Amino acid sequence: MRYLGSIYVAVAVLVLTFALGMYADVRSEDMHVRHLGISTRLERIVRLEQELTSLLGSAVLEQKLMRVSRYDAVDEQLTATVGAVAELSRALRLSGDISVLLELQQGLRATEARSLRYMRVGNWRRARDVLIEDDYVLAKKIYEITTESVISALSEELTQRDREVQRLRQITYALRVAALGLLLWVGWRFARRLRDDMAEQARLQQEIRSTNEGLEATVRERTLELERSNRQLAALSSTDALTGLANRRRFDEAWAEEWQRAARQSASLALLLIDVDHFKAYNDHYGHQAGDECLRRVAAVLAGVARRAGELVARYGGEEFVVVLPGADATTAREFAERLRMAVEAEAMPHAHSPAAPVVTISMGVAAGQPRHEADAEALLKEADVALYLAKRQGRNQVLLAA
Repeated sequence: MRYLGSIYVAVAVLVLTFALGMYADVRSEDMHVRHLGISTRLERIVRLEQELTSLLGSAVLEQKLMRVSRYDAVDEQLTATVGAVAELSRALRLSGDISVLLELQQGLRATEARSLRYMRVGNWRRARDVLIEDDYVLAKKIYEITTESVISALSEELTQRDREVQRLRQITYALRVAALGLLLWVGWRFARRLRDDMAEQARLQQEIRSTNEGLEATVRERTLELERSNRQLAALSSTDALTGLANRRRFDEAWAEEWQRAARQSASLALLLIDVDHFKAYNDHYGHQAGDECLRRVAAVLAGVARRAGELVARYGGEEFVVVLPGADATTAREFAERLRMAVEAEAMPHAHSPAAPVVTISMGVAAGQPRHEADAEALLKEADVALYLAKRQGRNQVLLAA
């Protein structure tokens, strides 16, 4: 990560400052304990020194040896206390002053030892002279001054060490604040980076959604276009280009469907096979374009009459047409066929070379029945074809019902 190094640095600084803080606390506590021990023992040294001086002075004045019976015990306590002070001050700057204090004390003890020897032999005058000698009095005074100096130095050093510890604490606090500031800065940068990344992701997601929506819209549009094209292709593939009616392929599909439906429902089904009378003569006389127009007009008439749901008019081939009448019996089919014949004749399209009539006419073969699953759908178609053939042989422009 980009800011991982800064986090490591901040954590390291925090760990270091906590360690320094613990060290400062331990050091401060140790110094306070040490200084307290030294200060207490120095005060005790002063009291013990005063006690030794008092013992010696009383013994000389009263000339009684019993007065110094406690001298050795007090001296032993004093020596132990001075040793403890020396041990505690070993790592301090005032250790030199303590050494001087020890030397002065040794000198005082040596002088006092001489006085004690005189006391023990009863030479009280000499013992007194030793204690009031200028060297001993001066040494005693120097010892007291040195003791006070050591106590004062101890206080100063304690203050100085406190300042150092406080500075160390201030440094650790400053480092902690810096480390926390660094962590906050890293957190702010990280949050800002995260916010920017989330915004960028949201933008990309919106762009992807927009692109997907555009693609989906394009796909839907292309799908609709494809469906329209497929429907157009399907219509073209099932529509006769000249007349606009269903073509032979569509008729074959519809005829098979209606046959199966009628067989399932036990319903009747009728079929009309239509032929334009003497159409070759019409073409030869009026031309192919007029012939095409004639077929279109006949198809329009047929389609105009056959409007009920399920009724299908198709171009069967050439000048032949076919009409499927679902649910119609033979009588109904023959009546419907007659209406078709009359409608075409009423169109009054001139046909100068037709022996049947001076206008365009049609002949029809009608077949009707009730289909069965095991029967052949072609059978009814053949019956209609035979009926049409007979109608044409019998003079055309007529409807003939299959026998």
